[in-house]
Amino acid sequence: MQESPKNHKKIYYRLRRSDPHERLGATLRHFSFGAAVFFVVAAAAIVIHSLYDIQIRDGAQYRQYAAQQQLLDSTIQATRGEIYDTSGITLASTSVVWTIWADPSYSSALFTSQTDDDTKVVTKTIDPAALNEVSTQITLRLLSGDGAALDSVDTSSEAYKTQYQTVYDALSQNDSSYQVLATNVNNAVKLSIEKYVSEYNKAHKKANAEKGIRKGRVSVSSTKSFQRDYPYGAFAASVLGFCDADGYGTYGLEKSYESTLAGVNGRTITLRNAYGNAIADENATTYEAKDGSNLVLSLDVNIQEVVERYLNEAIKANNVENRGAAIVMNVKTGAILAMASKPDFDPNNPLDYSQNLTYLDELVHAEPELYGIYQKDENGNYITDERGNKILDPEGDYSGYYRDIQWKNKTITELYYPGSVFKVITAAMGLDSGHATLNTTLNCSGAYTIAKQTYHCAGKKAHGVQNLAMALRNSCNIYFIQLGQRVGSSLFYDYFDAFGFTERTGVDLPNETNFMQYYNASQLGEVQLASSAFGQAMAVTPLQVCTAISAAVNGGYLVTPHVVDKITDQNGNVIQEIGSNIRRQIISESASDAIRQIMEYEVADGTQGGGGRAYVAGYRIGGKSGTSEQLNMDRRADGDYKKVASFAAVLPANDPEILVYVMLDDPNNARTDYSSILAAPVVGNIISEVAPYLGLATDGVDRGQTSYKVPNLIGQEWSNAQVSLNIKGLKHQLMESSSDQTAAVVTYQYPRAGAEVPYGTTIYLYTDTYEGSHTEVPDVSGKSAEFARQMLAAAGLNCTVEGDANGLVQSQSEAPGTSVQRGTIVTITCG
Repeated sequence: MQESPKNHKKIYYRLRRSDPHERLGATLRHFSFGAAVFFVVAAAAIVIHSLYDIQIRDGAQYRQYAAQQQLLDSTIQATRGEIYDTSGITLASTSVVWTIWADPSYSSALFTSQTDDDTKVVTKTIDPAALNEVSTQITLRLLSGDGAALDSVDTSSEAYKTQYQTVYDALSQNDSSYQVLATNVNNAVKLSIEKYVSEYNKAHKKANAEKGIRKGRVSVSSTKSFQRDYPYGAFAASVLGFCDADGYGTYGLEKSYESTLAGVNGRTITLRNAYGNAIADENATTYEAKDGSNLVLSLDVNIQEVVERYLNEAIKANNVENRGAAIVMNVKTGAILAMASKPDFDPNNPLDYSQNLTYLDELVHAEPELYGIYQKDENGNYITDERGNKILDPEGDYSGYYRDIQWKNKTITELYYPGSVFKVITAAMGLDSGHATLNTTLNCSGAYTIAKQTYHCAGKKAHGVQNLAMALRNSCNIYFIQLGQRVGSSLFYDYFDAFGFTERTGVDLPNETNFMQYYNASQLGEVQLASSAFGQAMAVTPLQVCTAISAAVNGGYLVTPHVVDKITDQNGNVIQEIGSNIRRQIISESASDAIRQIMEYEVADGTQGGGGRAYVAGYRIGGKSGTSEQLNMDRRADGDYKKVASFAAVLPANDPEILVYVMLDDPNNARTDYSSILAAPVVGNIISEVAPYLGLATDGVDRGQTSYKVPNLIGQEWSNAQVSLNIKGLKHQLMESSSDQTAAVVTYQYPRAGAEVPYGTTIYLYTDTYEGSHTEVPDVSGKSAEFARQMLAAAGLNCTVEGDANGLVQSQSEAPGTSVQRGTIVTITCG
């Protein structure tokens, strides 16, 4: 039966009623699909962004992190270059040393362990017997020096007790994985300790295995390091300087040539395992270390030794309060042959000032304006006495001052008023500018007034009319004040500047001060000019004085002083020659020649005043003394200014090769303040040994047939006793003593006083005996005269030659094998 349209419509309606549900399901499916696609795309975007960050943007950083985890980068330390004197003698070197350390927590042979069943806490108990045995054996090896001579170690000494306790205490720290037992250990001792520990561990491992015990080892290891060594100790210390604990140059040449000496460290890059240990890898990359270069100095150890010996003696003999300094320099090249500041320090242990403690303590308390540590109240205010003066703190810590003082190179770091030594420079100004000649005469009436300021010469002497040479010998302040007035303020300053007093010398050492105190042209009023003309207004360094005087006598050329002569590689090949550096010519050759003449007149033959005590017979010596007042310091107890005694000598005077300079800062000699008595003899003694050593030209006078009467030297301080011998042309030899000879007086001499002896005879001086010593006469028969002379001199005997000096020895006045007084004159007959 056919349905009616109406019914058909109803059926259609029912079908259409289900469509919303069908549309909702499709929408949800579409939405879900879209959301899924979105999240997949978003996740992919995040992953891609992360990959971009890791691989591209931050790729280098992550690769570095990976390399740090996977690679082991080890440093190959470069060996520091060495320092040699001019003849190749080592002054500073580097040696391999070891730090011996232990891992007590892993040293199971030294303790027993017990674990608590409940808390699982492990308790370690020291085994005293094992700890004592190991500590004893390691200590014996550490103190043996070579790891073998154990029987030579004194087990009752303080050194042994201290070292034993250090090792014992370190090994007792069984919760620690790192304890240092000793540092700076040589290779022989290190190998000995390693051998002992290895044998100990093997023996205990075997013994414990038999007992079923899984323990019994000692963990001791070593780490390689480098140590800077100075074989001569406190020798040229202010020049060499020292290295700090990390091996970096801190003072002296070690600092100024740090980049040259240090070299460049190398690297080894290889794979490492999870424990951080290197894996054998044929692809490991190694960048070899470049060892540091060596310094070859112009310094000569023989000259340096002479300078330091006499400087030390002068400081002690004259109670020099603020140290002393000395320089020997080539006036033509600026090469420094010796440079010393005393007292100084041992660069092997630069922090130790115990040897100089008494001296340094007196120094800092004598100059409170420089070093004073004053008492303060609870509010931090200074406590003063009834006169308003600050009070020194008796418990103040001066250790920093002590170290700083002894480290300083006094020749370049400290200023002083040069005094009369500067008159050489004023004379050069006058001669070169045409305001004076050798024959220029000026009058000294004993006093001279400028702008209400009255000046006097030393002792208020009136020297009368005198020429330039006489004024220099008399050290006449008034003559040089008038000469300074002739030169004038503007020209005086120009010369002062040209001579290098307004700038550093440029020496290749660190810490040269740049704070010179002087008046410029506009500040040089009448009074300032007058005081400057005789060296009492401008503060400069000793090395500036030396370079200026060198220029005054070498033809007028200002040279740059230097200590390093050349730089070499590890094979000795020369990398760089330093050589001389002429900065400028200041005065003419003719003016320089005149300066040489008046300086030689100052020293003369030793019989006159002035610098006569610096004279050494046989040599032409020029010089100038300077006794200056330290105007920037508190006065002495007697109300007078503190003084500086200095002397500068050049030789040979007609064509100078070297300058010898000595400065004593604040001598407290009860007899005198004059540098001609305090500093000049020190210079003369240095010259007496240095001039023959260098082979400097003599004055050409034949004194071979001249005899001299030996002076009586008994009771004189030994270095002063030598002065009269220098002047007479007699040599001297101080005999060694088991006691301290510093500032000691002569107790015996041979040949004795009054004896007639030939020129060049050596007088032997003693400070601890009244009899002298004897020596055996060698057999010189058949030898040449010169060789026989050398043999006799080596035996401590003097020699005179009779007959044909070109022949062979036929006889000798003292029989071979006989015992005679050291210093006896043996006459040999040649033919």
